[in-house]
Amino acid sequence: MNLNNAIAPPTKPASNDRWKGWLLALGFAVAAVSTLGIDQVAHAASEKLPEKSYTMAPHAPERQTAREAFAKTEGCMSCHTQTDEHTMHANPGVVLGCTDCHGGDATVKWDGKEQKQGTLAYDHTRAAREKGFAPEYRAALDKAHIAPRNEKFWNYPSSANPKRSYAKLNKEHPAYIRFVNPGDLRVAREACGACHLPVIQAQERSLMSTSAMLWGGASYNNGILPYKRYILGEAYTQDGKPGLLKNPVEANNELFVHKGILNELAPLPAWETTPPGDIFRVFERGGKVINSIFPEVGLPNVLGQIQRLDEPGRPDIKQSNRGPGTGQRIAVPLINVTKTRLNDPHLWFLGTNEQPGDYRSSGCTGCHTIYTNDRDPKHAGPYAKFGHDGTTQTIDPTIAKNESGHPVKHEFTRAIPSSQCMVCHMHQPNVFVNSYYGYIMWDYESDAPHMWPEKQRYPTDSEMREILDRNPEEAAVRGKWSDPEFLKNVSTLNSKLKDTQFADYHGHGWNFRAVFKRNRKGALLDAQGNVVADDDPKKFDKAVHLSSIHLDVGMHCVDCHFAQDMHGNGHIYGEVAAAVEVDCADCHGTATKYPTLRTSGPAAPPGGSDLTQLRTQDGRKRFEWRDGKLYQRAALDPNKEWEMSLVKDNMNPAHPEYNAKAARAKLMGAGAEGQDGKWGPGVKELAHDNDKMTCFTCHLSWTTSCAGCHLPIQANWKTERLHYEGGETRNYATYNPQVARDDMFQLGVHGPVKGNRIAPIRSSSALILSSMNANRERIYIQQPPIAASGFSSQAFAPHYPHTERKEETKTCSDCHLSREDDNNAIMAQLLLQGTNFVNFIGFNAWLGGTEHIAAVTVTEWDEPQAVLGSYLHKYATRTIIKTT
Repeated sequence: MNLNNAIAPPTKPASNDRWKGWLLALGFAVAAVSTLGIDQVAHAASEKLPEKSYTMAPHAPERQTAREAFAKTEGCMSCHTQTDEHTMHANPGVVLGCTDCHGGDATVKWDGKEQKQGTLAYDHTRAAREKGFAPEYRAALDKAHIAPRNEKFWNYPSSANPKRSYAKLNKEHPAYIRFVNPGDLRVAREACGACHLPVIQAQERSLMSTSAMLWGGASYNNGILPYKRYILGEAYTQDGKPGLLKNPVEANNELFVHKGILNELAPLPAWETTPPGDIFRVFERGGKVINSIFPEVGLPNVLGQIQRLDEPGRPDIKQSNRGPGTGQRIAVPLINVTKTRLNDPHLWFLGTNEQPGDYRSSGCTGCHTIYTNDRDPKHAGPYAKFGHDGTTQTIDPTIAKNESGHPVKHEFTRAIPSSQCMVCHMHQPNVFVNSYYGYIMWDYESDAPHMWPEKQRYPTDSEMREILDRNPEEAAVRGKWSDPEFLKNVSTLNSKLKDTQFADYHGHGWNFRAVFKRNRKGALLDAQGNVVADDDPKKFDKAVHLSSIHLDVGMHCVDCHFAQDMHGNGHIYGEVAAAVEVDCADCHGTATKYPTLRTSGPAAPPGGSDLTQLRTQDGRKRFEWRDGKLYQRAALDPNKEWEMSLVKDNMNPAHPEYNAKAARAKLMGAGAEGQDGKWGPGVKELAHDNDKMTCFTCHLSWTTSCAGCHLPIQANWKTERLHYEGGETRNYATYNPQVARDDMFQLGVHGPVKGNRIAPIRSSSALILSSMNANRERIYIQQPPIAASGFSSQAFAPHYPHTERKEETKTCSDCHLSREDDNNAIMAQLLLQGTNFVNFIGFNAWLGGTEHIAAVTVTEWDEPQAVLGSYLHKYATRTIIKTT
């Protein structure tokens, strides 16, 4: 379906009455404050900002003369003097003036003398701004520029992105947002819409903007909402109000079931008024009343004796005298989404711009303008040499070169390195593309002596707050990586390490360890499958690092995921796989057919997009057939190309690329023929046909699986909400991944959107909840929530791990009984029958006696909740372990 002519109007404020009715129907409490957080002011200590007068610049024109554009640029260049690309576009056919995009006043000129204080090179360093600009220069700057309402937070007049701006962007006038970033989705229609309106409208509804996959999955798997047909997503109007997104066409049941298209997305309900879906005893009626926690204004008979009864069979402690959705009788996972840095911010907000892996802008500019985030050339391509601190290489003398938070240059590009994608895609709910690099979240134990301090730390509350704002994992407050300077240089430890190797990017302040080829006993293996000795000083050079084969040949994300996959097609989706246009067979073909070079994924348009029409930035073809071979040119380096592996050629014994092992696997007969070992020409039906299973089911080398992510809520933490209206409120939960494994392999079946094909699956929602009330009492400990289905919240979902390889793939005995009958445990794991790979005990081990039950503490309470006496306990707490 072509949506260029079916785009809905801009996002509009959500109807409070409509959604109040919806929430009431679901049993949500509708309080005096807005349920959707549109007008919510109760409990929020928002900073009072001055009122200022703003004027929005006219929409940027589709075309104009060079003279007209120069009139909108002349004053700006009296200070800036030079820049990288005047229009941000390398195409000379784009004719724009500075204020066409940014606004501001281009008639203001500065004619100051070149003196020490007042020269451009001096006035735009951090030190100069602290001492103050030359008065005449500052006066011209203020007249030409647009100032924010909150000048202190935005470090005005610095142009660097501030740290952790989140919802503060919603407090600023659109004119200021446009001035600092014309590509922000609140203003992109005005600044970029003359040429790119359909793309902007599609991007507003894309998963990269709405985060519907996380919010929908979290609400269903934690019992907050009963819908797998997701209804929650993030969007804003131009003035920063929550927006209700509607699909351009009515998404009937057919479109949802077979295409995964949603009809509309509403803003996230406020956590204060959302009742818990968890079936915990502490949420029941009755129990001991603790009147000092929350005010009881308006609650009748609060001092009556009936409220003070400790009824038999009732819980010892309750969270509020009022009903669900009050006090602490709220949904903890919703607080986590609202207030804890999880896999956000997404494209409606700036990146957090504070540590390697976090630097980016918002909206269109969030992808198309490059920031330095990673020093590995495989990840950052030509930008790796510029570092990973978000500093600039611009020729503009007014931009500080010693300050983080700036793009590399004042220019757009379609040649986007994977390091830019990883700013968002580095967490489990957000596709977790770390595995494409061959990395997974660090486990706190590997090379622990290098990562934990020699003496245990006891941070103050203010120190903890500062660290947790950068990194939501509570273990960080005790580890060395709580220091930003240590964190940014973790990868320089690699030559000293004996258990793992670390990546050079640290989104969310996290560390990521490399995954290597190993046998089932855990020994490292080289490319030939030989064991690499654990005491070999070159073992990590010899062992195979299990990055994707696509990465190894030089590919970046944009070499597979083209324009539609990046921007969306205009429809609203709630599942990542449903929104993908490309499929492996589009470029590699199948066992019986050469590739058509037309996209065939779930979100592909009818007939698919023609990949032969794609061009590199210099105009050459991305795909080209030459002498019966298919070549693809790299997006980031048009001088680099690779020959595509064509599956049909691998099946042909007469072809130089014939692979007997691959041919047997791909041409194995189904049913009785396969059981008899028949394969190749003449079989009636293929067992592993492309219509039955995804290519990466066999070609993956490993996949992630998570379990036991601990969310301990603390009532006495007063923190900012990161979305919508912002503001400080009580209650905060850290986010603590406890198990992330790379050695589990499980299979399932995709839904109808993906053709019901067999695919690898993973554990992808595995929360464990705890709560500490205002009296610092632990009122429940490590309780798994219940999904809306009434079953466990431990959700398993099909997953594309991005770890394809040619040699280190799955083999027959990974999915079928072996002749040696030695893989029963592997088969049990494959079919989700369990193998005790993940055995969660928790803070207490419960022991049953003849007359009583006893709780025996087995871990620390503080994160990372090390088991007492364990290897991790020795280093994370620096406890002296006596051995005999």
